[in-house]
This record gives sequence, structure tokens and C-alpha cells, in this order.
Amino acid sequence: MNKNSLLTLGIGFIAGVGLTWSYFNTASSHPEPIKSQPSYEKQQKLHTEQQSNEVLSNADSAVPEQVASIEPAEDTPPTYSETQMLDELPLEEQVTQLKQQLAEQKATVKSILKQMRGPSDFEKILRDKFEKQTRDEEWAYRTEMALQDFLLTADLAIIPDVVSAKCKTTICEFELAAPADNDTFDNSQWRELNDKLMKQEFWQQFKSTTSTSSDSELKLLLSTEF
Repeated sequence: MNKNSLLTLGIGFIAGVGLTWSYFNTASSHPEPIKSQPSYEKQQKLHTEQQSNEVLSNADSAVPEQVASIEPAEDTPPTYSETQMLDELPLEEQVTQLKQQLAEQKATVKSILKQMRGPSDFEKILRDKFEKQTRDEEWAYRTEMALQDFLLTADLAIIPDVVSAKCKTTICEFELAAPADNDTFDNSQWRELNDKLMKQEFWQQFKSTTSTSSDSELKLLLSTEF
């Protein structure tokens, strides 16, 4: 190879390098937009849409809870027939309560009657004194007859029978019973008897009294002393 050929190759190589550099320099000074990368406005738009989608997604997930919180309870407003039943219910409850109260009162009365039938401490004291006393014949007879006269003249609805009437010095023991041939005699007759006895002069001399009663009998222990 002669010198002219080498010079020609060198010039060609330099020219090729220069052309290549010029091409890349021109391409870099006028870049075309890359289609795969979105612009700033597109990025903002995508970001906004993403936020909107997240909000909608959160809202959709929250809807069931909100719906659950505002769902009506099981006791929904009553219909007309239910309202009518509710209007009648208080009266039924009142009747039920009255029956319950009546049963409780009956139980209380039975308990009181049971206590009355059993000897109390005060009754025991009076009975012990009655057993130890001697009979004041004048006072005892007068008081016993006063009870008999009262039963005949008091205009009672039903006159009880006198089982016993015993008086001593200051204490009397009376035992009365419902007539054997009268099934309607009950505590109401004993209350009537007691109310009228309280107004009698001979009865007002007694200062202390104890009593036990049932529908069929009444026992009284009375003292002119406290």
C-alpha cells in the first residue's frame, strides 16, 4: 500500500467520524418526545384519577358499615294491630299486678292469723296472771252478764255463740264461736262485733287485750290493767 492510499483512508475515517458526531449532536439538540413516558399534565391527571378511584373505593367499602349502622332495629314501629294490642296490654298488666297483690295480701293475712293463733309473749303474761288470780265474784259476774246482754241487744247481723265467759279480778277470758247452722259466718261478722263492742261502757274498762280469730271462732283475753 502506497502513501496515497493511507492518506485517503485517513481522510475517509475522519470524515465518517465527523458526520457521525454531527448526527448525534443534531438528534440530541432536537429530541423527540418519548411516547412511553407521560407528560407532567398527564401525570397530574393520572394522579388525580388515582386519588378519585381510592376515594370511591374507600367510600364503597364504608357503605356497608354505614348501612348497617342505620338499619332499623328489630323492634320496628308497630302496625295498627300491634298498636291496638299495646293499648290493651297495660290493662292486662294492671289486672295481673292486682291479682299478684291480692295473693300477697292473702299470704300476709294468713301469716298474721297464724301469728295471732300462736301465743305471744304478752298473751302468755296475761294468761299466767289470769291463772293466778282469784275470782272477784261481783265484778266478774257483772262483766260476764254484760257480754251476754250485749250479744242479745246489739242488733248483729249474725249472733255468735258464747263458748265460755270467765272473769276473775282484773282479767276476763271470752271464747265465741260461729253458729253451727250458719255457713256464711266469717271475719266480717267478727269485725262488726268488735266495732260495736268498742263502744260499750263495760268494754272500755279493759286497757290491754289480746285476741286470736278464724272464720269460725274468736278468743279474747282482756285486762283492766296495763
